[in-house]
Amino acid sequence: MAQLPIRKLTLYKQGIGYFERQGIVQGTTISLVVPREATNDVLKSLSVSVVRGGQLLSIDYDTPEDKDKLLNELSVKLNSRSSMVDLLASLRGSQVSLHLDDGLSVGGRVVGVEHSLGEQAQVLLQSDALNMQTWQVARVRGLTLHDERAATDVSFFLDISRMEQTRTALTVRLAGEEHDVQMVYLAPSPTWRVSYRLIAGADGKAQLFGWGVFENSLDEDLENVALTLKSGRPISFEYGLYESRTPSRPEVSDDPSSLESIAGNPMLVESIGSLAHDLRSPLSTITGYAELLAMEGLSSKQREMLRAMQSSVQRLNDTLDNLMQLARVGEHGSDFASGAGFYRAGLLGDLKVSGSYFMPVLMSNAEAEFLTYNVQTPVSVRRGQSAIVPIINARVDCEPLCVYNHTKMPNHPLLVWRLFNTTGTALEQGPVTVTQDGQYLGDGLIRFAGVGDELQIPYALEFGILVKQDSRSLPIVLREVRFDANTRQASVFYYDQQEEMYTLTSRVNRDLSIHIERRDTPNSEYYDMPQPVVAVQGHTRWLVSVPAHQEVTFTVRERRSTYTSEDPAKWQPKRVEDLRGVLTENVYALFTQLFAERQQAAQAVEQIKALQAEYDQVVSRQEQLRKNLSTLGDSEREIAIRDRVLDDLEVSENRRRALESEIANLNADVKQRQTNQTELINQLFAAEA
Repeated sequence: MAQLPIRKLTLYKQGIGYFERQGIVQGTTISLVVPREATNDVLKSLSVSVVRGGQLLSIDYDTPEDKDKLLNELSVKLNSRSSMVDLLASLRGSQVSLHLDDGLSVGGRVVGVEHSLGEQAQVLLQSDALNMQTWQVARVRGLTLHDERAATDVSFFLDISRMEQTRTALTVRLAGEEHDVQMVYLAPSPTWRVSYRLIAGADGKAQLFGWGVFENSLDEDLENVALTLKSGRPISFEYGLYESRTPSRPEVSDDPSSLESIAGNPMLVESIGSLAHDLRSPLSTITGYAELLAMEGLSSKQREMLRAMQSSVQRLNDTLDNLMQLARVGEHGSDFASGAGFYRAGLLGDLKVSGSYFMPVLMSNAEAEFLTYNVQTPVSVRRGQSAIVPIINARVDCEPLCVYNHTKMPNHPLLVWRLFNTTGTALEQGPVTVTQDGQYLGDGLIRFAGVGDELQIPYALEFGILVKQDSRSLPIVLREVRFDANTRQASVFYYDQQEEMYTLTSRVNRDLSIHIERRDTPNSEYYDMPQPVVAVQGHTRWLVSVPAHQEVTFTVRERRSTYTSEDPAKWQPKRVEDLRGVLTENVYALFTQLFAERQQAAQAVEQIKALQAEYDQVVSRQEQLRKNLSTLGDSEREIAIRDRVLDDLEVSENRRRALESEIANLNADVKQRQTNQTELINQLFAAEA
């Protein structure tokens, strides 16, 4: 049976190969043998085109079954030591002709085979209704089957016995005798890799060579195949087409309760309803507290967290609604197609692809043609072998750099080649060997790069420069104060400042320019520094000149803006004085008045306390005087004493009334000053609105 040769092969990075076979076929069948694990991909993608000749009739293949299980289920059973005995025993009841060693042929129906230990096996044949005879199996030299079913069983047994469990054979059937056929399909294939060579020159140019590495894992040699390597990532599913499957079906009977076992089961609906109620109760509590929190004075970050909590609660409520609707499917019906039902897949259907399948790649000019590497000459690779093929050969602009980044390499800078991808094609990630003037310089890594992208390839250390770092935190610096009338809070913004000092010591005889590189801290900025030479992809660089055999220091100053949320009504004079530099004159004046009102109110409160103590003493003395009056009699001496007590009582009463008046006036003053303080706070927020 003919098998078409591979003419074109396209390999993708995620382990898929696109095979194109073509050739002239004599006969009516073409064979395609693929690994069993590749059968699903072949079945989902196989396309056969008859360029010239008869039409395509069908494509068939063996249904996957367990080989040993199939052999055990057949009536014909043979083994390597007693195949004739096993065959005759399996043909019991079949019409056969035995060809014996003396040239004699005997015929009849096989009754059975007798085989006792130590004796030769004999076959019993029925020649007619009345006659049966035994013959030694050892004398049988040939056998003719007269029963077509028996012949078919023997042939099927032999076909199963030769079946290879690791391969699947597909047979393409055609009408006619001569055909020009093209066959294309997908199949798993080991991913290809890439390796680079960079030969740097002294003229600002470098020669970049790229080699594609792949292996021939097929069961055939590749002869003069047009090879294409692709960096693209087409979505490629594993879909089970090869293994047969008989789905289970629900049983339907006259018992109406059987319908409830399929959908709309009242017990199921009730159980899910109880579960939904148990879940919604705490959700309602969370929602209520969230609404109360929303009315409080929260910072912007706290409000963002509150909105996330409310959104999560809403999603969970929606999920419970969908669960209840699913439980009721079949109870009242559900229109899934119209969108009124529970399940809606969206415009992209059920597509869910793992993030590990497509690693994030960011590069410019990533059009499909730039991600394709066409090998210029046909490739020949024997089965089980690998090959490397040239895919890139171009001159590119290059520039040597010396870069220090503590997170990449402490203590010493890195030697770096800065390149621009002017090759006209995207560069797949892979290792690169760097040489110059016939000398090996080191190894690096070329990362994904689109056409025109810049690449920086570290390849060695610059041991002639020693770098030390010293960092320290600086005092915070106030920036501004913002007053929010809605939250009645003041946001105090300030800078957290950090200083990093780099000490670069040269041990070489030439002047060098070193790039100091830092990863940018989120929400931070550099200040009081020279302009950077590069600020891209979250990194910033400054160029530092280091004379030969000298030491140079370079300081990086970084600050991060942050804030605290405070209640200005609780500020004390010291806090206001600390913020004096960032407060407006109007606001500062309002706080000055506020503190004056507070002080006067506090003094009035202290006076009230003192007067109240005196008032309590006066009232106590009056009580004592009244008790004394009640004990005096009518004698002349007691009458004189009574007059003096009455005089004292009158004086204390006058003082008591005066104290009441003063305390009342002071309380009114305190209340007024509290009102004044509230008004000043309101003026404070109004002034900053």
